[in-house]
Amino acid sequence: MDPRKMGLLVVPLTGLAAWATGCGTAEPAAPSEGTPPDTSTPPDTSIPPDTSTPPDAGSAFANALLSAHNEVRAGAQPAPQPPLAPLTWSAEAAAKAQAWANQCQWKHNPNLGDYGENLMAAAPPGSLTEREVVMSWASEAKNYSYANDTCSAVCGHYTQVVWRNTKQVGCATAICDKNSPFSSFSRWQLWVCDYTPPGNFVGQKPY
Repeated sequence: MDPRKMGLLVVPLTGLAAWATGCGTAEPAAPSEGTPPDTSTPPDTSIPPDTSTPPDAGSAFANALLSAHNEVRAGAQPAPQPPLAPLTWSAEAAAKAQAWANQCQWKHNPNLGDYGENLMAAAPPGSLTEREVVMSWASEAKNYSYANDTCSAVCGHYTQVVWRNTKQVGCATAICDKNSPFSSFSRWQLWVCDYTPPGNFVGQKPY
């Protein structure tokens, strides 16, 4: 039995359909869909649907995701003592994330190994920025009671982001034309972030 907490979250975001799933091995249920997108501004579909090379550590993509993760870690409440160390980029985790994103499957990687994982699905592609992906996970902070180490609703994405023992993250994205979890969108975007060492161990607080 994987000791990590398992959780699923339906995330309604204005102007798009989005759904996220956090660390664990639970199979996702049918996602909900948000407000129909504003088609007056075409979505950014510049991200290639099948990226063979994972994002570089110094890329704008990696920097935006790292910055957002570390913003959340710096603002964790109650304030960690000592403060949480900023995450750094892992090329190995990014490669694992990219390989899984390219499969365009709306479920966790069954061969994660010693990694944690957060996922996000969104439609239409280009609806979310890198920061918005992370802040969607971080919004679960309101569901987490640090005093009791309990969740009133799904909070596993947030606790993974602020897990003290997690030192590195690697993320990737792919635009998919198959296996859409959205009934109204055949084209969708999958985001994958893999974390090392993994977090969300039952019976342990994140920090």
